[in-house]
Order: sequence, then structure tokens, then C-alpha cells
Amino acid sequence: MIIKHKKANILLVLVLILSVATFSYANYKSITIEDGKRKICVCGFIDTVEETLEKGKVNLNAYDKISVPLDSKVSKNMNIIINRAKPINLMIDQKEEVIMSANTNVSDILMEHDIEIGPKDEVVPPLKESIGEDGEIKIVKILEKSLKVEEEINYKSIIKYNDNMDKGKINLIDKGEKGKKLSEYKVVYKNGEEISREILAEEILVKPKDEVVEKGTALYVATSRGNKRVKRVIKMSATAYDLSYESCGKNPGDKYYGITRSGTKARPGVVAVDPRVIPLGSKLYVKSLDRTKDYGFASAEDTGGAIKGKKIDLFMKDPKKVNKYGRRPVMVYILE
Repeated sequence: MIIKHKKANILLVLVLILSVATFSYANYKSITIEDGKRKICVCGFIDTVEETLEKGKVNLNAYDKISVPLDSKVSKNMNIIINRAKPINLMIDQKEEVIMSANTNVSDILMEHDIEIGPKDEVVPPLKESIGEDGEIKIVKILEKSLKVEEEINYKSIIKYNDNMDKGKINLIDKGEKGKKLSEYKVVYKNGEEISREILAEEILVKPKDEVVEKGTALYVATSRGNKRVKRVIKMSATAYDLSYESCGKNPGDKYYGITRSGTKARPGVVAVDPRVIPLGSKLYVKSLDRTKDYGFASAEDTGGAIKGKKIDLFMKDPKKVNKYGRRPVMVYILE
């Protein structure tokens, strides 16, 4: 009986030893950690990924990525891959900052850092693409806002011309008043700066009141007989003529010698004009512009073959004065 008990005890011990050995073999693991170009082999009785990293003295930084969760159970010959975060230059709203990420997709990187992208924002590279070799992401914030603004409405200025009032004089009849309106705009901002503004609606709050101004149109010319009222002023080129054949093409004894186009007698104060510019019969005042003596008061009674457009021919009795006069600039006032 004693011998049987001893055999049973020995057998039990062998079973226990075999069980422990089997359990130990099952829990002894060889794990490889790939950390960039580094490969770290960790062996031992390890339960979780986190324990594996601790035993391999591998530290994870913020935004680093690991192929399996830290609380995952490890298995024999397991391969753990670590993707280290890299610096990325982020330009947003014209402000630059450096963020870290192990992701390569632009959308994933921005989501990782809780960066919201508006529906009209411009992102380079686009959200669905991978970040470029330059490691940059540029975001242009496009924002649309509805803006209501109270604005002034300028009044109109209505001018009434008065022929009985001297030219240059102004008389305020009714003072204008500005109005008010409520304008609604769609305003587009790019990186915080306004780039466009489109009117959506307007509401008139106060109507403007028009200004009424009276302006004088009456012209006057200063003469030796006082100021004379003028209808129109024309700057012209003046020449002179007399009763010689060279001037009028007629000799004494000719039926029409010394007779104007109007049928009057040629005399000092009679001038020849183009009737399309100055009607025959008009009363004029011819003012010199070269500091010589004015020709003075005149009557448009004659025409001439060479007198076209803004040209005027002044009758003078003395041929010597005609030759001396030549061609001069004058201001012709058509009198009322």
C-alpha cells in the first residue's frame, strides 16, 4: 500500500510539472515592434500591447499611431507597427501654426485636430487627397453673411434756369433733405476680409426731399454804352474788308457796288457772317482778344464767299486799316 501511494504522488508531481511547463510555454511570447526603421524584439511572459511597449522601452508621443490598441492582448510572433507623427505647416485665416499627425489624408488630419471646414472653404491640397511632400495644408476661410445696414439716400438737385437772372447767380428755392433706407446685403469674406457685397433687398424708411435751385442764364457784355444783355457768345476769326475791288469784287458804277447781301449800304459797323452761324440782321458786339481796340457794335448784314463757319468780316472805310488789320481772334456777342 505504501508503494502504491508513493507512485501516485510521483505521478501527480509529474503532471503538475508538465502543466506548469505547458502553461509557461503558452504564455511566453516573442513580439516585434516596428518603429520606423527600428525593429525591437520583445520576449517574455507578456499579456498586453501596453506591457510590450513598456518592456521594449518604447514611448508613444501625442498623435503617434499604433497598429493595435494598447489594451489589446498580445499573441505569439505578433508584429506591432508604430507610425510616428510628423510636423505639418497649417496656414488658416492667414495664420500659420505647426501641428503633428501620423495621418496622410488631409481630411483625417484636420478631423484629428478638430478643425472645421465650411462648405465654401478652399483647402489645398483638397480634403480627399494626401498631404504633399512639402508638408503643408492651406485653408482659405470663405464666409457668407447677411448684413442689414441703415444708409442715407442722397437727394436730387433740380435746376431751374432763369433767363431774367444774371449768368452765374444761384438762388436756392427749396433746401434738399436726405432720406434713409434699410439695405440688406450678402457679404462674402475671404480670410476675414470682405471681397464682395451684393444687394439683396432695400426698404425706404424716409424718402429724400429734392433740392430746387434757380440758376441765371442771362449774359452781359461791358461796352462803352454800359452792360448789354447777350443771347450767345462765339469765339471767331476776324478779317476786314472795304469797298475796293480786291475786297468785294465790284467797281464803282456796278449796280450792286457798296450794297450788302441784306440790300443795305455797306458802312462801318456792318459785318459779313455765315448765316448758318449768325443769322442776318443780328445785332452784335465784336470784342478784340489781342488787346487792340474793340470793333464794337455791329450788325450782321452781309455775307462773303470766304466767310464760312466761325469767321467774320468787319467793314472798314479806310483801305489802309483793312490791310493793317489782317486776321485776329475776337469774341462775338449776339445781343438781345
